[in-house]
Amino acid sequence: MAVELTNTDDQARTFHLALETESGMLDWQSHRTDAGVTERVTITPSGDASPVALHGSVEEFAGSVNILGVDDLDEDYCLRFNFWYEHPADERPQLAQVTDIEC
Repeated sequence: MAVELTNTDDQARTFHLALETESGMLDWQSHRTDAGVTERVTITPSGDASPVALHGSVEEFAGSVNILGVDDLDEDYCLRFNFWYEHPADERPQLAQVTDIEC
């Protein structure tokens, strides 16, 4: 699954991510993203356990997204998420699922 980390701030920020599967939580990953940069990172679940949520934090913000639309799929799928330090609409951090089927 891919996560786009967007840092619209004027200083570097560290984003922290963890994928939760049916088998439990994977290790947290940290990614330092320079000011004004969007970086794509990939998280690969291990084994056959289905992903159930993505957890993230940056600065004072912590949030989670329940993964929707992938239960009982018989086809391959790619999960994509956006994680903004400041979302363009309200200038606050936001973590959101973008799509779940198109790769």
